[in-house]
Parts: sequence; structure tokens; C-alpha cells
Amino acid sequence: MTLAATNPLVEKWSVAFQELECLRGPAWLQELRETAAGQFAENGLPDRKTEAWKYTPMRFLENLDPSPVTGDGKDSRSAAFPGPVSGGVEGVIDVSNGSISGNLPTGAAGVSILSLADGVPVFEQRLQRLLDSADIGGTDRAFAALNTAFLDQGLVIHVDRDVRAGPLLIRWAFSGGCESLLGNFRIFLLLEPGAELSLTEQFESTVSTSNALNVVMQAELAEGAGLEHLRVQNESEAALVFTSTSVTQAAKSSYSYSGFDLGGGLVRHELNTELAGRGARAEIRGAFVLDRKRHVDNHISVDHASPGCSSTQFFRGVLGGRSRGVFNGRALIRQGADDSSVRQSNANLLLSALAEMDSKPELEIYADEVEASHGATVGQLDEAAVFYLRSRGLSEAQARRMLITAFCRAVTDHLEDRALAERLSVMLDGAMPDGLPGETGEI
Repeated sequence: MTLAATNPLVEKWSVAFQELECLRGPAWLQELRETAAGQFAENGLPDRKTEAWKYTPMRFLENLDPSPVTGDGKDSRSAAFPGPVSGGVEGVIDVSNGSISGNLPTGAAGVSILSLADGVPVFEQRLQRLLDSADIGGTDRAFAALNTAFLDQGLVIHVDRDVRAGPLLIRWAFSGGCESLLGNFRIFLLLEPGAELSLTEQFESTVSTSNALNVVMQAELAEGAGLEHLRVQNESEAALVFTSTSVTQAAKSSYSYSGFDLGGGLVRHELNTELAGRGARAEIRGAFVLDRKRHVDNHISVDHASPGCSSTQFFRGVLGGRSRGVFNGRALIRQGADDSSVRQSNANLLLSALAEMDSKPELEIYADEVEASHGATVGQLDEAAVFYLRSRGLSEAQARRMLITAFCRAVTDHLEDRALAERLSVMLDGAMPDGLPGETGEI
């Protein structure tokens, strides 16, 4: 008996797939969809018995009971999109309820920005290889399998050799409606040798909606390529966001990720990068500010498969109310990956006795001559620092807010765009819980 027969939500989505007419694309793609749908029906959704998901409260999703966006991928309800979080954007891509909204921007010379339907014929062999390599087996890969089963809406962004592209902005938004929807969307980033791409994702709806979004991104960085990836999530407490990012890095390539979670009801980010060529580098940083009953997971995995590579994982969390955060950062240094450098740091502030934080840094080393460090802390503000600032004329609330903002600025300060860094610092400060310890009680 498959899990589709015992789990109402798995059954609902499996039936929705079976009722679909043939989606767009070549025969191999339809076969892959059917295989993924079978995997999903067989393995079902993760639960607390699934190690990588044991802290993720799937009841949020089950209570929401969303219907997958099907058909041709278009949805009649159009979302309103907020202004860009950063200036100087060269192209904007709007995605409403998991479907491309409006026209795609015209890429500059050497840059192709295509819908999935248009991109498959152009880059078929590369996309097929990437899709075939994606892990969709097992309960812990349920959302990757689901995304593949309903694979119809997506983007293909290709940057030619030695071309610098961006900044490009993808704006994700939900529209209002009486029925909750689940949007599935795929992004392929193909960077040729020496190519550079700056990409920002902005998750922010102008209305409070109970919808879910399941985004899978696969990036392929050739030798010497560079990808700057910024993600800002500021959804309502009713929204659910799942992202899975996989990056393959050739020699001397670089991947720089900065993620900021300021909202959302249930949010989970999975980020996996393989340092497959000598001298590849990955810098992964993030900050999240939670209150009420919000929940944010960050699951990071960096695979040092070649010598001379370096990686950084640096995350900061601030939690109030009954919120919960999860950080699982893994770094694997394989045999033969000598001269690797790994640094992990996760520090968190709890502003409420009811807030929870689960931090699990992992470091596996099977090589010689490596440099590695990791650490995690969970605690409250330094009362001596609060007292010092109060002695300089600040109120208790001002002192605490200043210290908390400075705590998060450790992430924004690494951004090269100083105007963007200041804008994000303001957003982080604005997302701080209204009540601070010793003032208003529960947040």
C-alpha cells in the first residue's frame, strides 16, 4: 500500500497529477514526471521520524490543505508585487502563485532568460542531465519529487563565457482567494566559464494569503564562474515557503549566498553545494528574525570534493514569542580534498522563554592538512552590555534594540552594496518583536 492511500494530502496531490493532461515538453520529461509522481506517492511526506525533518511541523501544511496549481500553469488571479528590495535592477521576473506573470525581461548580450517551455528545446541535453541528477527518492526528498511531478512552470537563465549579468530580480507573490494553492516552480542557472550573475529573490505579498510555494533551483557554475545570490523572505504569517537549492561548482568558481527571513508562517530552505573543482569557494550567510508562532528552517550542506576549496556558513537568529528556528549546517571534506578550509558559525538570541532554537553544526573530515572550525550558541542578550548602554543615556528598549540590530548586522555587513546593506538592516530592525524582555511580557 502506498502512502497516498493513507495520507489525505499525499492522496489529494497524487490524484491531481493523475488527472492532469499531458504537460508540455518532450517524452523524456513526461516520463520523469511520472517517475517522480510515483516516488512521491510511494514515500509520502516527511514527518518527525524523518531525521532531516524532525523539527519541521508539517501540521501547518496539512491544515492548509493547498491544491496544486495545474493545467497550463497559468492562474487567473494576478498578484500585486511590491517594489524591489534593492535598486539598480536590470531585469524583473514576476511569479504569481507559482506561475510566471507578464513578460520576461530581454537579457543583455550574452544573457538568455527563458521560460521552461522555451528553454528545454535550446538547452535540452544540459537540462535533462540536471534533472536526472536531482535526488527525488525517499521521504526526505518529497518536495523535490513533488516539484518534478508537476514540472511545468520554470525559468532557464544562461550566461555566456566572461559575461557579467544582473542584477536580476525574481519577485514571488501570492494573490488573494478563497482556495489555498500550492505552486511548484523550477529555476535553472547555467553559467559558462568566467560568467558572473547577480540574482535576487524577493518573497513578499501585498496581501495576507494562505498559500504555499515549492521552489527548486539548480545551478551549474563552470570554471571561474561567479554567482551572487540574495534571498529576502518577508511573507505573511499565513504563507508557507519551501526552497531547495543545489549548486555544482567547477574549479575556481564562487557562490555567495545571503538569506534574510523576516516573515512567513512555515519556511524551510535547503541549500546544497558541491565544490567539485580545485579552488572553488562558497560563502553562505543568513539572518532570521521571528516572532509569534513563525517557524524557519535552514539546512545547509557543503561537499568539499576537490582540494584547495573553501566554504563559510555564518547564520544569526533572533527569536521571540513562540517562534522556532532550526539550523543544520553540514560540511563534508572528502578524502583527497586536502588544503580545504571550512568555517561554521551559528549564534542565536532568544527574546522569549517560549521561543525555541535547534542548532546542529556538522563537520566531517576525511582529508589531511585542512583548516576547520565550527560553533553554535543560543542565549540571551549580554546584560552587562545593556547596562553599559543605559549608563550612556539610552532607555532599556533602545539599548536592547541597538544590540539586537548590531547582532544581525554581522550578516548585512558582508554585502558589498552598502545601500542594500543599510536597507536590509532597516528591514531587520522593523521585523524585531514589538515587545522586549522586561517590558510587555509575551511577544
